Amino acid sequence: MKYFFKTFIILITIFIAKPLQGQNYKNNITQYKVKLKGRSEKLIDLGDVVSADSMNTTFKAKGYGSVDVNLKSMKKKKMSPGNIYDQVSESTVIVSSAGRCGEVNEGGAECKRIHTYPASGYIIDSKGIIVTNYHVVNGYVTKYNTTSRDVLVVMLKDGTVFPVKEVLLADKSNDLAIIKIDPRGVELPALRVATEDAEIGDPVYIVSHPKGYFYAFSSGMVTDKFSEINFGQYRNLMAISADFAAGSSGAAIIDQYGNVMGTVTYTKTLQHSDDDSKTQMVLKAIIPSSVLLKLIKEGN
Repeated sequence: MKYFFKTFIILITIFIAKPLQGQNYKNNITQYKVKLKGRSEKLIDLGDVVSADSMNTTFKAKGYGSVDVNLKSMKKKKMSPGNIYDQVSESTVIVSSAGRCGEVNEGGAECKRIHTYPASGYIIDSKGIIVTNYHVVNGYVTKYNTTSRDVLVVMLKDGTVFPVKEVLLADKSNDLAIIKIDPRGVELPALRVATEDAEIGDPVYIVSHPKGYFYAFSSGMVTDKFSEINFGQYRNLMAISADFAAGSSGAAIIDQYGNVMGTVTYTKTLQHSDDDSKTQMVLKAIIPSSVLLKLIKEGN
């Protein structure tokens, strides 16, 4: 009986202590940068890719039809920030062009290394449908990309890398793109998209990859709702106080229930009119989920 009681106490102690274990400190270089380059290189060598030149033949600023997506219904139960991070990070992906530039140096040696330019995206359908920015995909196909034209890849949090097979929709004015990968039978963790736009003051969260800090978490609130002209067309935008930067392009903005309420698009530095060297604030603009849902339903 004494032995049983002692064993019981040890098991209870382990059970109680386990949830108190902290999160691991990630290594952005070995866990993500190195894997992204190495696994992209394997895809290139296998020829399992859609090159920038091939993708550019079908990529356009508008003119797409509706997209067949199996969207989950939005949730209305509040989540803790920690639970939001755990859920959203699994559905947040790295979207990157990759390739060998082939440049020859002064000594006549050809550059063999893989060049990558990571941005963000998020899964909206478990069958491999992903949202990112128009400018992320355009950055791959444009003629100005001379170093990473072999493949556009999507990398999951666990390090699995897939080549992008198709662009289902692109909208230059609203800076949105929907891309497709083949997850080879794996059910990917998809995010729910909010069907109601957020209001000023609502809390927001973001998981993204600012400047190579992969899967960084930030929070804030909706600070503004406004319209602006972009490529000759009015579009609706929101501003938020949650931080993001280069590398965050295409990331999901999440509400307090875990739903996607927007997508990162740009930052704008606001400076004093009399002294351009003095930054007063940074406007962080996002595309509301209602814009994404309308494009999915109606195309452009």
